[in-house]
Amino acid sequence: MKINLSRKEKAYGLAGLLLAFFGWGWFKVSAGLGIAAAPMRAVGQGLGNQLCRIWSIFPFPISEVVWIGGIAAAIIVTVMLTVRRGFSGFLGAVCRLLLAGGVIYALFSVVFLTQYSAPSLADHLGLEGGKHSVDELAETARKVADELNAYAQLVDRDAEGLFAPECYDILAEAVQESYRTGSMQALYNRGAGIAPKEGVLLSKVMSWVSITGYYFPITGESIVSGDLIETSVPYTIAHETAHSFGIGPEKEANFAAFLSCVESKDPSLTYSALFNGYISLHNALFNADRDRWREVYGSLSRPVLDDLAAKSAHLAQYEGKLNDFGSSVNDAYIKSTGQPDGVRSYGLMVDLLISYYTNR
Repeated sequence: MKINLSRKEKAYGLAGLLLAFFGWGWFKVSAGLGIAAAPMRAVGQGLGNQLCRIWSIFPFPISEVVWIGGIAAAIIVTVMLTVRRGFSGFLGAVCRLLLAGGVIYALFSVVFLTQYSAPSLADHLGLEGGKHSVDELAETARKVADELNAYAQLVDRDAEGLFAPECYDILAEAVQESYRTGSMQALYNRGAGIAPKEGVLLSKVMSWVSITGYYFPITGESIVSGDLIETSVPYTIAHETAHSFGIGPEKEANFAAFLSCVESKDPSLTYSALFNGYISLHNALFNADRDRWREVYGSLSRPVLDDLAAKSAHLAQYEGKLNDFGSSVNDAYIKSTGQPDGVRSYGLMVDLLISYYTNR
């Protein structure tokens, strides 16, 4: 079979491979340098901030346009070239896809992946990481449960008694204010100071593949699903905001979200942080000491239990093979960034929570 590729198509394919190799090398070098990779992280953060400012003129997520338009264009070009030139046309389309993929991966590596080489958030906050005893875990879970019960009485609730926070824009601005004035102020000053956007077109798809939000380095946007249960909204906004500040590891982004929301003057943010922090502690204590878990769980008030049941019901409607597949893909991605625990990393902020409550 004779294959006829134009010089331009060959150049596309070669350029795509070189860009992908550059992105991979940039990530590996920054990981190897660690703290010494500060200049590389500054370049990535600065580029991400500029992209965020450029695309912030649009109130909707440009990333969704990129996803939908890019996939549609790839399918159309591949079909058209294959119909017109057969296998040679198909390979020509592959070369074009290699170029697009190389550009995306190189930008992703420079803007975001290099941030994984930053000093740990625990060091930044002066917290001690590492293992803690079951006693410390149970005591922290009890403290969070007590605070959760207290704040459950301070937040607005709907006719069914479920948590009903302010609208998305108000919550997003409150998260920004908390980062701007709290313990994360230094990290906030590194970011673009622009709140995450709420998903419009792909939120249901995100739920089906087990994604609540994402940072999109190609446009510098942080995106939060518009299909979240209310108890997850403020916390997820804060989580994705942490990524935009250059916090890569998931457990650190989770703890940054917890701390910024707990420090907020808005009780809705504090309740969301305590609610999601409790879930992490709940799961860890369930596996460590079932008797103590029952004791702490039994102390939860009716409003909190209703919110937990609502969250479980919301997640249950998306259970299935597609959700499992999405979780597996996310797991593989997280492991590729140097986090061997994969999706389990989301719950590994327990040690930071224990250190925070112990020091406080």
